[in-house]
Amino acid sequence: MSNPPIRIALVDDQKLFRGGLKMILSDRPDFRVIFEADNGKQFFERLAFEPVDLVILDVEMPVMDGIETLEKIRETHPDLRVIMLTMHDSDRLINHLMQLGANGFLLKDENPEIVRTAVERVGQEGIFFRDYVSKALLKGGRQKPSKPDGYFGPNISEREMEVLSLICQEYTSKEIAEKLYISARTVEGHRRSLQDKTGARNLVGLVLYAVKNGIV
Repeated sequence: MSNPPIRIALVDDQKLFRGGLKMILSDRPDFRVIFEADNGKQFFERLAFEPVDLVILDVEMPVMDGIETLEKIRETHPDLRVIMLTMHDSDRLINHLMQLGANGFLLKDENPEIVRTAVERVGQEGIFFRDYVSKALLKGGRQKPSKPDGYFGPNISEREMEVLSLICQEYTSKEIAEKLYISARTVEGHRRSLQDKTGARNLVGLVLYAVKNGIV
């Protein structure tokens, strides 16, 4: 039995760009664009009547910009997955958006296949990082030595460390299971255990935790 399609909202004040995004996503039967909006205010008005699983959200918009919208999403719809869009790959901006709880980050000139991959990964796994995002997080977030001996946080097992390291390298649960010769269900168990131990609410929180504590 196949999974239901990922319900998507596109929020950007440029209609032409939204149209391009919609065309890119329409190639996939497992994606369904439910609605479009010009800004955050309009997005919340539509969301009240048309629920979605994932929103692709532009940072720079009039009326209610992407940062304010993301903050409100995390307050009112904490499980809604968010991919942020911007023209700028500023390390400070990337760090800020990830700290606010973005599930992924894309530049507006990405290859269409990268956009489709991002939606698939965020929809299924809850996270998608491009190499520039990982570099920004490493540059801005590391506070402790990268060696395991320099880690003084909660008691994380060696296998959990392996799982966490692979999560930070963007491996899916299925790929982690194959790499470690364990079941996908066991991987999910390790992920839940890691979230409990670190206090992370989701995979993004786990990655941020790993970066801040020098685990990756």
